[in-house]
Amino acid sequence: MSSLFSKKLVPLVTLGLTLSLLFWSLVLTATGAVKPGWPVLDLTSVRFIALLIALGLLASLVMSLLERSRSQLCLCLAGLFLLLTATYAYLFQFEGMLSLAEGESYEPFPSSFSSGHKGALAPFPQASFTLTRVEPDGKTGRAVIVQKGVGTEIDGNWREIGSSEIRFKGAALAPLVVVSSLEKGELERSFVKVDLTHGEQVFEFDTLPYQFLLRQEKPKGEDKDLFHLEVRRGKLSLFEGDARLGQKVSVQGIEVVIENQRKFALLEFRTRRGLVVLQAAAALFLAAALVALVKIKGVKQG
Repeated sequence: MSSLFSKKLVPLVTLGLTLSLLFWSLVLTATGAVKPGWPVLDLTSVRFIALLIALGLLASLVMSLLERSRSQLCLCLAGLFLLLTATYAYLFQFEGMLSLAEGESYEPFPSSFSSGHKGALAPFPQASFTLTRVEPDGKTGRAVIVQKGVGTEIDGNWREIGSSEIRFKGAALAPLVVVSSLEKGELERSFVKVDLTHGEQVFEFDTLPYQFLLRQEKPKGEDKDLFHLEVRRGKLSLFEGDARLGQKVSVQGIEVVIENQRKFALLEFRTRRGLVVLQAAAALFLAAALVALVKIKGVKQG
């Protein structure tokens, strides 16, 4: 009896670890502690449990070879294959948000993306393109990109672009902020992708030691494009007041001007390598588990 129990101990512990991992992943996702999907595997505790499951499967595989148990062997092989494909898909998956103003081009640089999730071995989407037009209509709007002279319309549905996928997530007006000084000339010229319809927005430039606070004001007379601008350096406020479109504001040796506004689009990218193989591995594991379960019931009834 003790010999039988010792033989089944490793598979039972592995099964318990697997069930506990699934349970706590669902709890963490349901409570909002982590985002659904791959971010669960970013947790060190989850990775540690997954490593223990892999070791348990390897030990069970060796035991099934010694005992010549085909059903247990198939189940262990299917479980290891599922873990390997899940690891591959996790390491090579990419999700990211990209903001582009009309006329701007996307190049595969890390700084292009404002947020997202990238696997350790995942490359950034390699398909370069230019955003030529944005038609804002909330989340149901669309954008047009040009890639190698061919225009493509991007809406809220996923569309393939190279080895990745892209879709439209939203749009707004981006102010073109220019900062210059008399001594060094133009210091910064960038479209700031902030949605001023949501109130005051805070932004900074990596090349400057200033913090900018900007919000759009209601039109006053002929001033249709009126903004409230504040410039800070640390906790010290250097300037606060109204600024019209094109008006130069002098702030302690520099000039700040909101030169223009241009529509920008918020685009979502994703790369999902190995997903089809992962789904096939999951189906194979379920089939092996059902076969093993049927065989165990058959042995008990026999």
